[in-house]
Amino acid sequence: MRINNQIVIEWTIARVHENFSFAKSLDNVLNTVSLNEGEKVEIHQLVNVGEFNNEKVYLIILNVISSKE
Repeated sequence: MRINNQIVIEWTIARVHENFSFAKSLDNVLNTVSLNEGEKVEIHQLVNVGEFNNEKVYLIILNVISSKE
C-alpha cells in the first residue's frame, strides 16, 4: 500500500530454518516493490507485529525518495 511518499508492506515469515537469512529475505521483499522511474526506497521502520498461526508478521514502512542526487 502506498501513501504519498511511503510504502507499507505486510511481511509474513511462515517458518524459520537454521540457514534462514533475515537480511537476505528482507532484501527479496524490497526487490518486489514497484517504483516509478527516478525513485528508490529506504527503510523507515520495521515493526514486529507478532506471531499468528506459527507465522511471524512484520510491517515494513519504506520512504520513497528520488534517486536523482
